[in-house]
Amino acid sequence: MREAVSGVVGTVASILAASCCVVPSLFVVFGVSAGSLSFLSALEPYRWLFLGIAYISVGYSLYRLYLKRLLRKAEVECACEELKWTQRLSRGITWFALVLLVFATFYPYVLEKVYGG
Repeated sequence: MREAVSGVVGTVASILAASCCVVPSLFVVFGVSAGSLSFLSALEPYRWLFLGIAYISVGYSLYRLYLKRLLRKAEVECACEELKWTQRLSRGITWFALVLLVFATFYPYVLEKVYGG
């Protein structure tokens, strides 16, 4: 279940890393005034910190989900196997966090190319 927790941490850190750019852009796309969201630009200096935390937590989650299980198969089988639904939940959260993390990493650069800045 640690994988799910680290996946959630990665998701939250990815959202925080992308909050300076994604939220105002969504409001502009849907035609809503985004003047009141200027406070989110205060998070922009911490973007790389949030991305670092997200990459570390998603990497840890992927390690626990896949690599550690492969290494454990070579050793003695554990009698304390996890339930199938918790494994699926952990994998779903981790892959969602990874997709969101890649999106949060490259979104400002794509937005700059789209708007020609």
